[in-house]
Order: sequence, then structure tokens, then C-alpha cells
Amino acid sequence: MNISFSSRSQREQRLLVGCAIFVSVFCLWWAIDTILSNYNALDTKIAVNQEELKKIDLLRSQHMETKRQLDAVKKKIKQMPRDFSVISYIEKLADEENIRENIGSQKPKKPSLNDNYEENSVEIQMNNIKLSKLVNFIHKIENSGHLLKVKRLRMKTRYDDRDLLSVTMMVTTYKEKK
Repeated sequence: MNISFSSRSQREQRLLVGCAIFVSVFCLWWAIDTILSNYNALDTKIAVNQEELKKIDLLRSQHMETKRQLDAVKKKIKQMPRDFSVISYIEKLADEENIRENIGSQKPKKPSLNDNYEENSVEIQMNNIKLSKLVNFIHKIENSGHLLKVKRLRMKTRYDDRDLLSVTMMVTTYKEKK
């Protein structure tokens, strides 16, 4: 049953042409829609990847800053004298600040950090010290240039005189292992 297009009635020919145009337009629309959907998906992926790239760039800059700070600390550790003593320095500083009589005790502690560095700490107990003198003392410790840090600080006001404090603090520095 092979019927040619020209043997059909004019009405059937128009219907077939209309159907062919409709199918062609539908296929063309479907192809364009698929392409545009792919472009939209790619645009979304590009936006997501750009956000991830911003996060990676932020992490990279944070990493570089942390590395720079670590290198500065390592440099300070290398520059510290081998015979530097936290206890001696604290006593000297206490003498300069006229608070030596407020120091009750100093207990050295040496926990090991890793194979290359060790932490040297001193626990200092101070009694009957005014807040202003304590603040000056801590400021001078942390700005000494010897990589000293107040790692822990506990203060209590005295019951008999509210202007005076009892203080326990941990002062820490780091050294390269020999």
C-alpha cells in the first residue's frame, strides 16, 4: 500500500503538511529547549564553582597568613638566647615593676610539644597585687620580645581588701630542642 503524496486529496495534503510542520516545530523547540536547559545548568555550575573558588581563595590567603605567622614565630624561637630562663626574666621584671614581694611562688613546668620544640612554662602565684600593677606586668611580659605569653590567668579578689587580687598565671615560651 504505497500511496504517494500527490495522489492524496488536497485536504489530506494540507493535513500532512500541517502535521509535518507541527512535528518539525516541536522537534526544533525540543532541541532548543534541551540546549537552553543545558546552558542554564552550566550557568548554575559556573556560579557554584565561582563561589567555591572564592572560598578556596579565602582559605589560601588564611593559610598563607598562618604560614607567615608560623615562620615569624620560628624565627623568634631561633633568635632567643639558649640560656634564656623564664623564671629569671619574670624575677627581673617583677623587680622593675616593684612587685617582687607579691610573688608567692614560681613553679617551672616543661611539657614536650614535639620532636623539634619544647614548651617552657612557669606557674606564678601572686598575692595582694593591685589590678593596675598586674595589667602592667602582663603587658610587659607579652611585649618583651622573648615570645612570652600568658597562657592561663586566674584572679580572685581578696575578702579583706577588694582592691587587692590573688593571682595564678601560667607564663609560657618555646625553645628549639637541642
